Amino acid sequence: MEKYGNLILIVLVWGAIFYFLVMRPNKKRQKEQKQLFDSLHEGVEVVTAGGIKGTILYVGEDFVDVKVDKGVKLTVRKTSISTIVK
Repeated sequence: MEKYGNLILIVLVWGAIFYFLVMRPNKKRQKEQKQLFDSLHEGVEVVTAGGIKGTILYVGEDFVDVKVDKGVKLTVRKTSISTIVK
């Protein structure tokens, strides 16, 4: 019975390691990304993951329209917005 106690302890330790190294940072990243998406609105300057800087014209459910120059409008996924320029 004692060998099962050691096995349970090892499984619990590995579970804790997995949680703190994988799950917790992932949840933190998701929370930050949700805050970024919630703060998107018209007139905000953003930079996409591809390095394109522009101003948001329209915010949809999954996509945003970004004005990058006079007469140039791009429609990109919200997930491609990497930062908000302040």
